[in-house]
Amino acid sequence: MDNRIGHILEYAARLKEEKLCGENDYIALRIDDKDMYVTKGALGSLTESDVVRESYKKGVTAAAVIFNTYDVNAIIYSHPEKSCVVAKSGRTIVASLDDMAQIVGYKCKVCQNRTDKIIPALKGANSILIKDDGALTTGRTLDEAFTCMMVLEKAARVFVAGSVLGGCKHIGAFDARLMRLVYKLKYSKKNQKNKSQEEM
Repeated sequence: MDNRIGHILEYAARLKEEKLCGENDYIALRIDDKDMYVTKGALGSLTESDVVRESYKKGVTAAAVIFNTYDVNAIIYSHPEKSCVVAKSGRTIVASLDDMAQIVGYKCKVCQNRTDKIIPALKGANSILIKDDGALTTGRTLDEAFTCMMVLEKAARVFVAGSVLGGCKHIGAFDARLMRLVYKLKYSKKNQKNKSQEEM
């Protein structure tokens, strides 16, 4: 079995364990400049045969994001409970937690499930919420995309709870972007390089 398939199965199991997946979820992982692995079954019960190799196809969201977005090698599309609540509301989550600012981005926008809307919405962020649907997170590695999904769901929980009490206090835009820059260029760079080598 290809090592990358093993990692996909591992992260699918972790998504189930953390209760971060639902129906119609998928994981996609870049193989090279034209191919990727994509899951074709429920993440909670994936087998090796559920991970298929696909070539770039125009109009396929996972392919468009992986092959047309800078620094993206992995995608997780999932339906965590609170992220889905926020996606349904159509409201943007603005960072009120430092880990969201660093890992997810200053804002997690809600957009329609269309490639021409998703790619611009990912500028400066590693995740988006799909209107009336779920969440899509990206990363240089599967580990980064998974971590992003966990942090996004945590931020969504804070957002929902804060909304009941009148809203959350946000981190300033400049501070949030600086935190993300330092995280991407300093703290996570070596870790993601090591993870990338593991996932090959």
